[in-house]
Amino acid sequence: MRKSKRISMNRLKEFLDYLEKEKNYSKETLRAYQGDLEEFMKFLERKELSLEEIETLHLREYFSELKNRGFKASTLMRKISALKSFLRFLSKRGYLPSKAYIKFNFGRRPQRLPYVPLEEEINNLIDNLSEENFLELRKKAIFEIFYGCGLRVSEVANLKVGDLSLEAGFLKVRGKGNKERLVPMNKKAQRVLEKYLMEREKFLKALSIYTDYLFINQRGKKLSTRWIFEIIRKEGERHKLFRLHPHALRHAFATHLLNAGMDLRSIQELLGHSSLATTEKYTQIQYEYLLKVYMNSHPRAKSEKSSK
Repeated sequence: MRKSKRISMNRLKEFLDYLEKEKNYSKETLRAYQGDLEEFMKFLERKELSLEEIETLHLREYFSELKNRGFKASTLMRKISALKSFLRFLSKRGYLPSKAYIKFNFGRRPQRLPYVPLEEEINNLIDNLSEENFLELRKKAIFEIFYGCGLRVSEVANLKVGDLSLEAGFLKVRGKGNKERLVPMNKKAQRVLEKYLMEREKFLKALSIYTDYLFINQRGKKLSTRWIFEIIRKEGERHKLFRLHPHALRHAFATHLLNAGMDLRSIQELLGHSSLATTEKYTQIQYEYLLKVYMNSHPRAKSEKSSK
Protein backbone atom coordinates (compact mmCIF):
# COMPACT_ATOMS: atom_id res chain seq x y z
CA MET A 1 0.00 0.00 0.00
CA ARG A 2 2.91 2.34 0.82
CA LYS A 3 4.42 1.75 -2.63
CA SER A 4 1.03 2.42 -4.26
CA LYS A 5 0.71 5.70 -2.35
CA ARG A 6 4.18 6.80 -3.48
CA ILE A 7 3.33 6.01 -7.12
CA SER A 8 0.03 7.94 -6.82
CA MET A 9 1.81 11.01 -5.42
CA ASN A 10 4.39 10.81 -8.23
CA ARG A 11 1.55 10.72 -10.77
CA LEU A 12 0.00 13.77 -9.09
CA LYS A 13 3.32 15.66 -9.24
CA GLU A 14 3.66 14.78 -12.93
CA PHE A 15 0.13 16.09 -13.58
CA LEU A 16 0.77 19.39 -11.74
CA ASP A 17 4.05 19.85 -13.64
CA TYR A 18 2.11 19.32 -16.89
CA LEU A 19 -0.47 21.96 -15.92
CA GLU A 20 2.23 24.44 -14.97
CA LYS A 21 4.67 23.97 -17.86
CA GLU A 22 2.48 22.93 -20.76
CA LYS A 23 -0.92 24.44 -19.91
CA ASN A 24 0.45 27.55 -18.19
CA TYR A 25 -1.97 27.37 -15.23
CA SER A 26 -1.63 30.10 -12.60
CA LYS A 27 -0.06 29.39 -9.20
CA GLU A 28 -3.44 29.95 -7.51
CA THR A 29 -5.15 27.32 -9.72
CA LEU A 30 -2.28 24.88 -9.23
CA ARG A 31 -2.52 25.25 -5.45
CA ALA A 32 -6.30 24.68 -5.57
CA TYR A 33 -5.96 21.61 -7.82
CA GLN A 34 -3.20 20.17 -5.66
CA GLY A 35 -5.34 20.51 -2.51
CA ASP A 36 -8.38 19.02 -4.28
CA LEU A 37 -6.46 16.03 -5.60
CA GLU A 38 -4.59 15.37 -2.36
CA GLU A 39 -8.05 15.19 -0.77
CA PHE A 40 -9.02 12.54 -3.33
CA MET A 41 -5.79 10.63 -2.58
CA LYS A 42 -6.77 10.52 1.10
CA PHE A 43 -10.15 9.08 0.09
CA LEU A 44 -8.37 6.32 -1.87
CA GLU A 45 -6.10 5.67 1.11
CA ARG A 46 -9.09 5.25 3.42
CA LYS A 47 -10.62 2.80 0.95
CA GLU A 48 -7.26 1.01 0.52
CA LEU A 49 -7.41 1.61 -3.23
CA SER A 50 -4.72 2.43 -5.77
CA LEU A 51 -5.40 4.74 -8.71
CA GLU A 52 -5.44 1.74 -11.06
CA GLU A 53 -8.28 0.13 -9.06
CA ILE A 54 -10.79 3.01 -9.28
CA GLU A 55 -14.22 2.08 -10.59
CA THR A 56 -17.34 4.15 -11.27
CA LEU A 57 -18.88 3.18 -7.92
CA HIS A 58 -15.87 4.66 -6.07
CA LEU A 59 -16.32 7.96 -7.91
CA ARG A 60 -20.02 7.95 -7.04
CA GLU A 61 -19.13 7.45 -3.39
CA TYR A 62 -16.53 10.23 -3.44
CA PHE A 63 -18.89 12.62 -5.25
CA SER A 64 -21.58 11.86 -2.66
CA GLU A 65 -19.12 12.62 0.16
CA LEU A 66 -18.25 15.99 -1.38
CA LYS A 67 -21.93 16.93 -1.80
CA ASN A 68 -22.69 16.01 1.80
CA ARG A 69 -19.92 18.29 3.06
CA GLY A 70 -21.89 21.33 1.92
CA PHE A 71 -19.40 22.97 -0.43
CA LYS A 72 -20.51 25.95 -2.51
CA ALA A 73 -21.49 24.89 -6.05
CA SER A 74 -18.45 26.65 -7.55
CA THR A 75 -16.04 24.91 -5.12
CA LEU A 76 -17.66 21.53 -5.72
CA MET A 77 -17.42 21.88 -9.49
CA ARG A 78 -13.76 22.98 -9.25
CA LYS A 79 -12.96 19.82 -7.27
CA ILE A 80 -14.78 17.71 -9.83
CA SER A 81 -13.04 19.50 -12.70
CA ALA A 82 -9.63 18.87 -11.10
CA LEU A 83 -10.42 15.17 -10.67
CA LYS A 84 -11.77 14.73 -14.21
CA SER A 85 -8.70 16.44 -15.69
CA PHE A 86 -6.40 14.28 -13.57
CA LEU A 87 -8.09 11.03 -14.61
CA ARG A 88 -8.07 12.06 -18.27
CA PHE A 89 -4.36 12.88 -18.01
CA LEU A 90 -3.57 9.49 -16.42
CA SER A 91 -5.54 7.67 -19.09
CA LYS A 92 -3.79 9.51 -21.94
CA ARG A 93 -0.38 8.76 -20.42
CA GLY A 94 -1.26 5.08 -20.26
CA TYR A 95 -1.24 4.93 -16.46
CA LEU A 96 -4.89 3.90 -16.31
CA PRO A 97 -6.90 1.51 -18.47
CA SER A 98 -9.57 3.19 -20.57
CA LYS A 99 -12.66 2.73 -18.41
CA ALA A 100 -16.22 3.95 -18.20
CA TYR A 101 -15.38 6.18 -15.22
CA ILE A 102 -13.70 8.65 -17.59
CA LYS A 103 -17.24 9.39 -18.86
CA PHE A 104 -18.77 9.39 -15.38
CA ASN A 105 -21.43 12.09 -15.18
CA PHE A 106 -20.65 14.30 -12.20
CA GLY A 107 -23.41 16.72 -13.14
CA ARG A 108 -23.21 20.16 -14.69
CA ARG A 109 -22.23 23.37 -13.01
CA PRO A 110 -25.35 25.40 -12.29
CA GLN A 111 -25.34 28.39 -14.60
CA ARG A 112 -24.84 31.59 -12.70
CA LEU A 113 -24.15 34.72 -14.70
CA PRO A 114 -21.17 36.72 -13.45
CA TYR A 115 -21.49 40.06 -11.71
CA VAL A 116 -21.13 43.05 -14.05
CA PRO A 117 -21.03 46.58 -12.58
CA LEU A 118 -22.82 49.39 -14.41
CA GLU A 119 -20.91 51.75 -16.70
CA GLU A 120 -21.86 54.68 -14.48
CA GLU A 121 -20.55 52.88 -11.38
CA ILE A 122 -17.17 52.06 -12.91
CA ASN A 123 -16.67 55.44 -14.55
CA ASN A 124 -17.60 57.21 -11.33
CA LEU A 125 -15.10 55.09 -9.37
CA ILE A 126 -12.20 55.60 -11.79
CA ASP A 127 -12.86 59.32 -12.33
CA ASN A 128 -12.73 59.89 -8.57
CA LEU A 129 -9.41 58.12 -8.02
CA SER A 130 -6.61 60.38 -6.86
CA GLU A 131 -3.40 61.03 -8.83
CA GLU A 132 -1.53 62.68 -5.96
CA ASN A 133 1.30 60.21 -5.47
CA PHE A 134 2.93 57.04 -6.80
CA LEU A 135 0.61 54.59 -5.01
CA GLU A 136 -2.56 56.47 -6.01
CA LEU A 137 -1.39 56.65 -9.62
CA ARG A 138 -0.59 52.94 -9.55
CA LYS A 139 -4.12 52.18 -8.37
CA LYS A 140 -5.68 54.35 -11.06
CA ALA A 141 -3.46 52.87 -13.80
CA ILE A 142 -4.48 49.35 -12.71
CA PHE A 143 -8.18 50.23 -12.91
CA GLU A 144 -7.74 51.92 -16.30
CA ILE A 145 -6.00 48.85 -17.73
CA PHE A 146 -8.53 46.36 -16.33
CA TYR A 147 -11.58 48.25 -17.50
CA GLY A 148 -10.04 49.79 -20.62
CA CYS A 149 -8.29 46.66 -21.92
CA GLY A 150 -10.18 43.70 -20.40
CA LEU A 151 -7.10 41.85 -19.14
CA ARG A 152 -6.91 38.90 -16.75
CA VAL A 153 -5.33 39.55 -13.34
CA SER A 154 -2.28 37.39 -14.20
CA GLU A 155 -1.83 39.36 -17.43
CA VAL A 156 -1.86 42.66 -15.53
CA ALA A 157 0.63 41.35 -12.96
CA ASN A 158 3.01 40.19 -15.71
CA LEU A 159 2.91 43.37 -17.81
CA LYS A 160 6.31 44.93 -18.42
CA VAL A 161 7.18 48.50 -19.33
CA GLY A 162 8.40 47.24 -22.70
CA ASP A 163 4.91 45.89 -23.44
CA LEU A 164 3.50 49.42 -23.64
CA SER A 165 3.38 51.43 -26.87
CA LEU A 166 1.84 54.60 -25.50
CA GLU A 167 2.28 56.69 -28.65
CA ALA A 168 0.63 54.01 -30.79
CA GLY A 169 -2.00 53.36 -28.10
CA PHE A 170 -1.42 49.62 -27.75
CA LEU A 171 -0.09 47.18 -25.20
CA LYS A 172 1.26 43.67 -25.75
CA VAL A 173 -0.27 40.94 -23.58
CA ARG A 174 0.95 37.41 -22.90
CA GLY A 175 -2.15 35.36 -22.17
CA LYS A 176 -2.97 31.70 -21.57
CA GLY A 177 -0.61 29.28 -23.28
CA ASN A 178 1.89 32.18 -23.52
CA LYS A 179 0.00 33.50 -26.58
CA GLU A 180 0.65 37.14 -27.37
CA ARG A 181 -1.98 39.64 -28.48
CA LEU A 182 -2.13 43.40 -29.02
CA VAL A 183 -4.83 45.31 -27.15
CA PRO A 184 -5.68 48.99 -27.79
CA MET A 185 -5.65 51.56 -24.97
CA ASN A 186 -7.98 54.52 -24.67
CA LYS A 187 -6.69 58.08 -24.24
CA LYS A 188 -7.52 58.23 -20.53
CA ALA A 189 -5.52 55.07 -19.86
CA GLN A 190 -2.60 56.42 -21.91
CA ARG A 191 -2.54 59.70 -19.97
CA VAL A 192 -2.62 57.99 -16.55
CA LEU A 193 0.06 55.48 -17.58
CA GLU A 194 2.37 58.25 -18.82
CA LYS A 195 2.04 60.00 -15.48
CA TYR A 196 2.46 56.73 -13.55
CA LEU A 197 5.63 55.80 -15.48
CA MET A 198 7.28 59.11 -14.53
CA GLU A 199 6.47 58.58 -10.83
CA ARG A 200 7.53 54.93 -11.07
CA GLU A 201 10.94 55.95 -12.43
CA LYS A 202 11.48 58.39 -9.55
CA PHE A 203 10.32 55.77 -7.05
CA LEU A 204 12.74 53.11 -8.34
CA LYS A 205 15.59 55.60 -8.55
CA ALA A 206 15.13 56.46 -4.88
CA LEU A 207 15.29 52.73 -4.05
CA SER A 208 18.29 52.17 -6.38
CA ILE A 209 16.40 49.25 -7.95
CA TYR A 210 15.64 48.34 -11.55
CA THR A 211 12.79 46.13 -12.76
CA ASP A 212 10.94 45.94 -16.04
CA TYR A 213 7.64 44.90 -14.42
CA LEU A 214 5.08 47.65 -14.86
CA PHE A 215 3.28 47.37 -11.53
CA ILE A 216 5.53 47.20 -8.48
CA ASN A 217 5.12 47.18 -4.72
CA GLN A 218 6.72 49.49 -2.15
CA ARG A 219 9.92 47.43 -2.22
CA GLY A 220 10.23 47.79 -5.98
CA LYS A 221 9.25 44.16 -6.63
CA LYS A 222 6.59 42.84 -9.00
CA LEU A 223 3.08 43.38 -7.62
CA SER A 224 1.43 40.02 -6.89
CA THR A 225 -2.00 38.99 -8.18
CA ARG A 226 -3.12 38.76 -4.54
CA TRP A 227 -2.31 42.41 -3.93
CA ILE A 228 -4.01 43.43 -7.17
CA PHE A 229 -7.16 41.62 -5.96
CA GLU A 230 -6.91 43.52 -2.66
CA ILE A 231 -6.50 46.90 -4.39
CA ILE A 232 -9.63 46.30 -6.50
CA ARG A 233 -11.65 44.88 -3.60
CA LYS A 234 -10.86 47.71 -1.17
CA GLU A 235 -11.59 50.43 -3.70
CA GLY A 236 -14.82 48.67 -4.66
CA GLU A 237 -15.91 48.62 -1.01
CA ARG A 238 -15.17 52.35 -0.68
CA HIS A 239 -17.64 52.95 -3.52
CA LYS A 240 -20.17 50.40 -2.15
CA LEU A 241 -19.39 47.93 -4.95
CA PHE A 242 -18.94 44.99 -2.57
CA ARG A 243 -18.66 42.34 -5.29
CA LEU A 244 -15.99 44.10 -7.31
CA HIS A 245 -12.93 42.05 -8.30
CA PRO A 246 -10.53 41.98 -11.30
CA HIS A 247 -12.59 39.55 -13.36
CA ALA A 248 -15.74 41.65 -12.81
CA LEU A 249 -13.89 44.51 -14.54
CA ARG A 250 -13.03 42.15 -17.41
CA HIS A 251 -16.71 41.15 -17.64
CA ALA A 252 -17.66 44.84 -17.61
CA PHE A 253 -15.19 45.57 -20.42
CA ALA A 254 -16.73 42.87 -22.64
CA THR A 255 -20.37 43.51 -21.75
CA HIS A 256 -20.14 47.27 -22.20
CA LEU A 257 -18.45 46.84 -25.60
CA LEU A 258 -21.19 44.41 -26.66
CA ASN A 259 -23.84 46.91 -25.57
CA ALA A 260 -22.09 49.59 -27.63
CA GLY A 261 -22.39 47.41 -30.74
CA MET A 262 -19.02 45.69 -31.04
CA ASP A 263 -19.22 42.23 -32.64
CA LEU A 264 -18.41 39.07 -30.68
CA ARG A 265 -15.46 38.08 -32.89
CA SER A 266 -13.67 41.37 -32.13
CA ILE A 267 -14.39 41.01 -28.40
CA GLN A 268 -13.00 37.46 -28.58
CA GLU A 269 -9.72 38.82 -30.01
CA LEU A 270 -9.46 41.51 -27.35
CA LEU A 271 -10.12 39.07 -24.50
CA GLY A 272 -7.72 36.46 -25.87
CA HIS A 273 -10.32 33.67 -25.94
CA SER A 274 -9.26 30.71 -28.08
CA SER A 275 -12.90 29.78 -28.74
CA LEU A 276 -15.81 32.01 -29.73
CA ALA A 277 -18.07 29.82 -27.56
CA THR A 278 -16.32 31.21 -24.46
CA THR A 279 -17.09 34.76 -25.58
CA GLU A 280 -20.71 33.97 -26.42
CA LYS A 281 -21.59 33.86 -22.70
CA TYR A 282 -21.61 37.66 -22.85
CA THR A 283 -24.76 37.57 -24.98
CA GLN A 284 -26.44 35.93 -21.94
CA ILE A 285 -24.90 38.43 -19.54
CA GLN A 286 -26.05 41.28 -21.79
CA TYR A 287 -29.75 40.61 -21.12
CA GLU A 288 -29.24 40.53 -17.35
CA TYR A 289 -27.12 43.67 -17.55
CA LEU A 290 -29.66 45.60 -19.63
CA LEU A 291 -32.41 44.58 -17.22
CA LYS A 292 -30.28 45.90 -14.35
CA VAL A 293 -29.72 49.19 -16.21
CA TYR A 294 -33.47 49.47 -16.87
CA MET A 295 -34.40 48.81 -13.23
CA ASN A 296 -31.87 51.42 -12.08
CA SER A 297 -32.77 54.04 -14.67
CA HIS A 298 -36.42 53.96 -15.75
CA PRO A 299 -38.64 56.10 -13.47
CA ARG A 300 -41.52 53.61 -13.71
CA ALA A 301 -39.27 50.65 -12.81
CA LYS A 302 -38.29 52.04 -9.42
CA SER A 303 -40.05 50.82 -6.30
CA GLU A 304 -42.93 52.82 -4.83
CA LYS A 305 -40.92 53.36 -1.68
CA SER A 306 -37.98 54.93 -3.52
CA SER A 307 -40.28 57.18 -5.59
CA LYS A 308 -42.01 58.74 -2.58
